[in-house]
Amino acid sequence: MKPKWSPILILLIALFCTVAVPAYSAEPVKELKLGISKDENWLNPYTYVTGSPGLDLVNLIYDTLFVLDESNKPIPWLVKEYSVSDDGTKYKLILHDNVKWQDGKPLTSDDVKFTYEYLITHNKSRFTKPVKAIKSIQTPDAATVILELTQPEPDFFIQPLADLPILPKHIWSTISDPDQTTEHLGSGPYLLEEYKKGQYYKFKSNPNYFKGKPSIENMVLPIIEDPTALFTALKAGQLDAVSRSVSPELAKEFENNPNIKLMRGPGFSTTMLQFNSEKFPLTDVKVREAISLAIDPQYLVDTVLLGYGATGSPGFIHPDSPYYNKAVTHKTDLEKAKLTLEQAGYKDIDNDGMREAPDGKKVELVNLVYSNSPTRIRTAEIISDWLKSIGLNVKVRPMDSTTVDSLVWPEFDVTKGRNYDMAIWSWSSTMQLFPARITELFHSNLEIGNTNIGAFKSKEFDKLADQLKVTLKPEERSQLINKMQEQIAAENPIVPLYYEEVTNAFNPSKYGGWLFQDGKGIINKLSFITSDTTEAAAANQSEPAKTDSTNSNQSEPSKSNTGQEQPNANTGKGTSSLLTLFVILIVIAGGGYWLRRSKTQKKGKNL
Repeated sequence: MKPKWSPILILLIALFCTVAVPAYSAEPVKELKLGISKDENWLNPYTYVTGSPGLDLVNLIYDTLFVLDESNKPIPWLVKEYSVSDDGTKYKLILHDNVKWQDGKPLTSDDVKFTYEYLITHNKSRFTKPVKAIKSIQTPDAATVILELTQPEPDFFIQPLADLPILPKHIWSTISDPDQTTEHLGSGPYLLEEYKKGQYYKFKSNPNYFKGKPSIENMVLPIIEDPTALFTALKAGQLDAVSRSVSPELAKEFENNPNIKLMRGPGFSTTMLQFNSEKFPLTDVKVREAISLAIDPQYLVDTVLLGYGATGSPGFIHPDSPYYNKAVTHKTDLEKAKLTLEQAGYKDIDNDGMREAPDGKKVELVNLVYSNSPTRIRTAEIISDWLKSIGLNVKVRPMDSTTVDSLVWPEFDVTKGRNYDMAIWSWSSTMQLFPARITELFHSNLEIGNTNIGAFKSKEFDKLADQLKVTLKPEERSQLINKMQEQIAAENPIVPLYYEEVTNAFNPSKYGGWLFQDGKGIINKLSFITSDTTEAAAANQSEPAKTDSTNSNQSEPSKSNTGQEQPNANTGKGTSSLLTLFVILIVIAGGGYWLRRSKTQKKGKNL
């Protein structure tokens, strides 16, 4: 005889199984080993090296007034309340009253005022320019900051409010050379306990953090530049997570590894072929045009990225941005590339297959690329073959990243010059957060174009950029940005190649509370904060009204993540609580139907 199960009992078991889906436990993690691929120097706002993960690590030590959530919308952080005047020129910010520096001293409005004024007298290219928009700063009490701008700034919530780390006045007021300092005391969730140059960082959690103790008590960040060694250590269990995006060829392997979880999402990092527009023959717009015509970005996405990415836009602006100019498209045409060079006077005089310049001299160019990036090296090699087919001799030269940086962007200061022909270069996702930064990339005045690493000069572009600075109406700004993209596409100071999808890998059994930030990945402040803190941040969120934001994600609805959801390997987002509720309702409905059917069957048997 078959055992008779009570329908109610079966329903309860099914319901229990439904809600008992394995999920990440919010229990504190004693230690996590996070592998990073580059030495980021001392971690403070002046000495860090790269935007990702460098500045992301800085933001674990220091706090900003606002932060960007997973959709890159600015939400209050150090600020608990704020208001903006009707004309968009005055911001009143009220700070949380329980924030302390990591040495126990209170963080006050004086620290905020000091930080913004310090950036004016001590230049830091990323932060100083946005701060210059501030006309005056008032601090009527320890918790209140009133900022008055010279004119409305559409991107002010993103930069500087959600971008600039606040400095402790009682320490930094004595620092006269910030580019050389090793100072690293902040107010953030983690303290930098130890740094061994070229070897590792050690972080420990801040037990007095104003938003609660972080999820992970201690972190060790080994510096492993070789990507093969980095991912081998992850597979071997020697690392719990890595900051570097998983290369496409490894993605399938990791998907089949039960000990590794992947989180994926769109990447806003822009990989490009960067030209030195001061170096002959790249001073010639026709040569740059011919090189652009010889390149097939879609082939690179399909072959190098194995489809894990999007093709580059000739105007730089990411296709997902509402400011993207759809009329600006890339064309691949080898025959036209050859004709363009021919008409510009670049001919193969000695019949060796390679062209000479109009003055008869050999054209020999070098393309620099990071030696620790197989994806970029492969990209450079393919481009070299394409350029060879149109008669341009371009050699690929892999070098360590520090050396490449020093040649392309000496001391990260464009006024210091440059010493290269071309390079496979990539700007981090922050350059795509708002399209007005296209001005910084290409304006010939290096005080304005503080990231114009190619020394590009265009009177037409400068004129458009100068107009954009004083234009406030969204529709007019959009028109100008469209024209700026057209100008970039016409003069080719760069050839945008692709936007590589971000794929992060980690061991979910060690820690699974990661939050994937669109365009960047899992290394962000909200990944290290407890679920209650994340919910508190979401509760504080409100639209930055009164201003016209040009953030490429501002039009999207805000998403929340409590840190309790099980990561999904395909999307990078957790299992939705709505889905769980839906399944529960189905189980209940099915159980009710089963009970009714059982009663009906019993009645039939009794007739």
